Amino acid sequence: MNDIYEVYKMTKNRWDKFKKNFSKNFIDFLMIFAAEQDFINKHRRKSSVIKEQDRYGSDQRKNSEK
Repeated sequence: MNDIYEVYKMTKNRWDKFKKNFSKNFIDFLMIFAAEQDFINKHRRKSSVIKEQDRYGSDQRKNSEK
């Protein structure tokens, strides 16, 4: 009977450790994901401006004078 209790106790400790580590890792993942989204949102406008400059030229006045 004592052996069964030891196995149960060991299994419970492993499960508790897994839950703790999983929770920590999941929160780390969410923080990384949030940082990536923040980076993308900050640079989205800059990227679209660069694309417009590539498409229409860097100075709009030069294109309209032609």
